[in-house]
Amino acid sequence: MRRARQLWIVALLGMSCGTPTTSPPPFEQIPRWVPRSSDTAAIETGIRPWPEAAANGIGGIRLEWYALNPLEVGGYRIYRTDSTDSSGTPIGFRELATIEYGTTGEDTALVDRAVTHWRTYYYRLHALDRSPQRREGPPSEIVHFALEPPPVPVAPIGAVSADSVVFRWHSNVGYVVIRVFEVDSTAPDVPGRPVWVFSGTPLDYSNPRIPYNVDGRAAPLQPGKLYRWRISRITPGRPNRGATSVWQTFWLRP
Repeated sequence: MRRARQLWIVALLGMSCGTPTTSPPPFEQIPRWVPRSSDTAAIETGIRPWPEAAANGIGGIRLEWYALNPLEVGGYRIYRTDSTDSSGTPIGFRELATIEYGTTGEDTALVDRAVTHWRTYYYRLHALDRSPQRREGPPSEIVHFALEPPPVPVAPIGAVSADSVVFRWHSNVGYVVIRVFEVDSTAPDVPGRPVWVFSGTPLDYSNPRIPYNVDGRAAPLQPGKLYRWRISRITPGRPNRGATSVWQTFWLRP
């Protein structure tokens, strides 16, 4: 009996002295936002208006970030708030979305469609590790944006004469940027070759109009080519607010 008790105690001691469990190393991958492009950049990047989401009648705010190593990172989690404390510091972040690698068309971008005009939204980003728990890493920097009502393009749309390419719009008139691209007619939604980027204000706010190449910096338009354009309303010195119209297309009559 004593021998059996001794063996039982030894077995317990052996179990308690087994290989100790260790906590996984801390996950310290910090994601970085893609910087917002300059007001007059031909190709836009970073946080910005996204009128392609305008099925909700408002549009959206597009967020972009740099990819981290997919061997170490399993996805990303985005938090959002529209509240600040008395000092202007964002507070009350709530989860907006979780994106796991390979589950969406874009692993490093998100369009926030649950927005309203004139309200400032603040965003924070975390990387997730590849463990089953999807542990969050440290937060990114906070970015913010306020969406304004978009300009509404009026012309040119469809077939136009070479001497009558005048960009006209209404709503949200002020300092604007007009971007014109030559695109492939078989894939008009694919960004093409930039032919003109204009920035400035119309002379008449009641009837805003900007003739093509008014600044002498545009490439010549050619018959048989398809052109895609849109107009953005910006406030110089305030890159974290603005609005952009939907794309329109036109071509020159032969």
